[in-house]
Amino acid sequence: MIRPNEMQFDAAMELSNGAVSTTLKVWDILVASRDGNIDKVKELVDSCPELIYAQYNYTPPIHFAVREGHLDLVKYLLDNGAHDPDYKIYPFLDSLNVIASDRGHDEIASLLDQYANEPERQKYKGDNGRIRINRNDLQREFQQSVDKNDTERVEQILQTNPEFVLDENFFWGEGILMMPSKGFQLRMMELLMRYGARVPNILKWTQKYYFERFDSAEYLMEHSMNPDTMSWHHVTILHDMAKKGDVLKAELLIKHGASINPVEEEYQSTPLGLAARWGHTEMVHFLLEQGANPNLSGAKWSTPLSWAIKKGHNEIADVLIKAGAS
Repeated sequence: MIRPNEMQFDAAMELSNGAVSTTLKVWDILVASRDGNIDKVKELVDSCPELIYAQYNYTPPIHFAVREGHLDLVKYLLDNGAHDPDYKIYPFLDSLNVIASDRGHDEIASLLDQYANEPERQKYKGDNGRIRINRNDLQREFQQSVDKNDTERVEQILQTNPEFVLDENFFWGEGILMMPSKGFQLRMMELLMRYGARVPNILKWTQKYYFERFDSAEYLMEHSMNPDTMSWHHVTILHDMAKKGDVLKAELLIKHGASINPVEEEYQSTPLGLAARWGHTEMVHFLLEQGANPNLSGAKWSTPLSWAIKKGHNEIADVLIKAGAS
C-alpha cells in the first residue's frame, strides 16, 4: 500500500454524518485495518466514531480487514455497522464477499453474507472522504482555467506563478494534467508541460483520465509519463489494461518500457493473472508473447492458471498450460 501525496499532510477530511477528521487519521485507520491492529482501530474510533467507515478513494477500513483475513477486526467492524453491502472495490467492482472467497477467507465470507441479510445492523452507506485542500483565490482560478481549457489565462497565471504546475494535489490529487489529458486538449497539455507539469507516478484514476483516450495516452508516453504509473494498491496501468482486455494500450505501454510482471495487492496478480481472471484470451496471448511469466503471482491461489480454472476460462487454461503454467 503506497501512501499517496495527498494523504501525507494534515488536511481536513469529510466523513459520514457530517463529521470531519483529518487525512492523517484516515490514513492511520486504513493502515491499522490492513495490519489487523484492532487496538489502534478502536483507539481511532473512540476519538471520532465516523472513522470506522472513513474512506480514501472509495475504500473503507473493512476493505483491508477482509482482504487480509483479519477475522476479529471484521467482526468488530460489522458489529458496529461499518459496512455497506452494496460496496464494490474500486476500480474492479468486485464485492468483499468475492475478495474473501478468492482468498479462502470462508468464515469472513459467511459473516458478510449474514450481515447483508440483516439491514438493521447496517449503519453506514455510500461514499465519503472529500479532502479540503486550502487554496488561495489565484490557485482556484488556475485550476478552473485549466478545466475550462482557457490557455490564455493559464499562461498569464503561470508567468508569475510557474510553481503551480508542480503541485500534484490539483484535481483531487491526480495532477494538473488530468483534465486536459481526458479531453486531449493538446495546446493546454503542451503549455503546462512547458512549465514543468508531469503526470504523477501514483494515481487513483489513470484509466479514466490519462488513459481514457489512445491519443492522450500515446502523447503522454512520448513525453515522459512513467509507463509503470500505478495506484496506491500497486495496480499499474498495464494491470488495468489487462483487466479490460485493451491490447492496443497494453502494446503502447510495453513499447515504452512498462514492466511485464508486476504484482498488485488486490488480487496478488500480474497483468497476465488479471487477463486470465477476466477471460481475455487475446490479452493472454499478447502478454505471453511479450515474455510474461505464466506462473508468477503473489500467492498460490492467484496464479494465472488458478484464475483461469476458478473462473471457468478453459481455453485460457489450455493456453497457459502450453506456455508452461503449472
